[in-house]
Amino acid sequence: MDLLLGGDLRFHLAKNKTFSMEQTRFFCACIVHSLETVHGHQIIHRDIKPENLVFDERGYLKLTDFGIAREWLPEIDNSNETSGTPGYMAPEVMCKNNHGIAADYFAIGVIAWECMNGRRPYQGKSRREIRDAILAKQAQIRKNEVPQGWNLEAADFINKVSNFEA
Repeated sequence: MDLLLGGDLRFHLAKNKTFSMEQTRFFCACIVHSLETVHGHQIIHRDIKPENLVFDERGYLKLTDFGIAREWLPEIDNSNETSGTPGYMAPEVMCKNNHGIAADYFAIGVIAWECMNGRRPYQGKSRREIRDAILAKQAQIRKNEVPQGWNLEAADFINKVSNFEA
C-alpha cells in the first residue's frame, strides 16, 4: 500500500467539524471513483467510513482497509454477513438481508451528511440503537436546515443516498 501522509477523514472531521459543499462534493467524487473501480472487480467494500478514507499528498481521498470486503455476485446469498461499522452500515446489512454494492453507497450519504452537519444522521450507543434509529426514521435535511453555502441539490443528494427504500 502506498504511504498516505494526509491523515484520514475522521481526523479532519474531528479537527474541522464540518466542510463546505465544494469540499464534500470532492470527497464524494473521490469515494465514488474508488468504488467504481472496486465494484468493477465485483468487490463490495462493506466498511466505508471516515477512518478508511485517507488523504494523499495532493488532497485526494484513497479507500483503504479491505479486511471485510467480499466478492459480490448477485446470485450469492450474503444475508448472514453483517460486518461493518454500525453508524455507516446500510440497513439491509444490519437487518441481515442480502446486499449488494448499494450498501457502499449508503455510507457515502452518511459521510456527506456528517461533513455538512458535523454529526452522523443515525446515532446510538449500541449497534441495536443505531439499527433502530435507521429503521425508525428516514433522516432528512429539510429546506430550512441547509447550511449557508450549501444548495438544495446537495441536500437532496445526501437525503437520497443516506436513506433506503423500506
